[in-house]
Amino acid sequence: MAAERPIAATDTEAAKRQLVGRDAPFSPDEGVAAIEKFAAEGDADALCTLATLRGAGAWTRQSWPDALDLLQQAAELGSALARSQLLVLSPDADLAASIRRGHNREPSRWRRLREPLDLQAWITPQPPVKVLESPQAWVAENFATPELCEWLISRVRGFNPALLLDRSTGVTSALDSRTCTDFVFDVLDGAIVMLLLRIKVSNVTTIPVPHMEPPQIFHYAVGQEIHPHHDFLSDGEQAYGADGTYMGDRLATFLMYLNDGFEGGELEFPHAKHTHKGQIGDAIFFASQRNKVRDPMSLHGARPVTRGEKFILSQWIHDRPFAA
Repeated sequence: MAAERPIAATDTEAAKRQLVGRDAPFSPDEGVAAIEKFAAEGDADALCTLATLRGAGAWTRQSWPDALDLLQQAAELGSALARSQLLVLSPDADLAASIRRGHNREPSRWRRLREPLDLQAWITPQPPVKVLESPQAWVAENFATPELCEWLISRVRGFNPALLLDRSTGVTSALDSRTCTDFVFDVLDGAIVMLLLRIKVSNVTTIPVPHMEPPQIFHYAVGQEIHPHHDFLSDGEQAYGADGTYMGDRLATFLMYLNDGFEGGELEFPHAKHTHKGQIGDAIFFASQRNKVRDPMSLHGARPVTRGEKFILSQWIHDRPFAA
């Protein structure tokens, strides 16, 4: 019996679900075809989605000039997501602030935000500062603007209990030692902003983007914490992952603070007797391996939040292209 063909999407939202398999069969070819059709018809949401796909080179050709052209068109046609991205990406902070306050409604405002955008400058971080030798850890202050951090939080569709992978069984489950919640981004959730942010993370860590797991945001309410642990996934002997053949492991962990004003919640390295707490937009990253061997000194945890709430972006990075 012939396989049943996916049903053609009737609107942009349905096509987006096909792209990522969210509440719909995963059929990216059909999803992209529908997105391109709706974009050609002037659908702002489709144009914004196609901008992300062009930037990522996902199921379509990769082109940053095309991606920014599409993002500008989507903004001009009313896409709230496209507009919010131009506001956090543009180097013209005064114009962005004026638009946020509703003081600038001229039709050219989205073009004016896009024109000075220098992608190379945007993805180039300031040199990080090494703060620990064992484990190896670096701090990158002011890695992102407060506006970008707020934008990332706004993209969360809901938090779930944070899970931990059992390497012996391959099963993920919630543990009493990890009481925070998390949200994992897909390519559409993160949009162009996340694509560029991950390139910037790659540039500061010097590890390629394909080595990265999907990024996520951890949320800690009062009393929530993560007990000290290592980020290793592999035992070095057994393959794991979706098809059971992946032998990679986490090489580094990148964390970026998305808010401040909370108390407690410090990142702790018990073996090094070191704690760290950044401000909004600051980042810290540390190595889980040293000379291709798991580093026991990388034991770390997050102390309980005692007042307020904490949001942090987490990006795990592997020693090879991630395929688990």
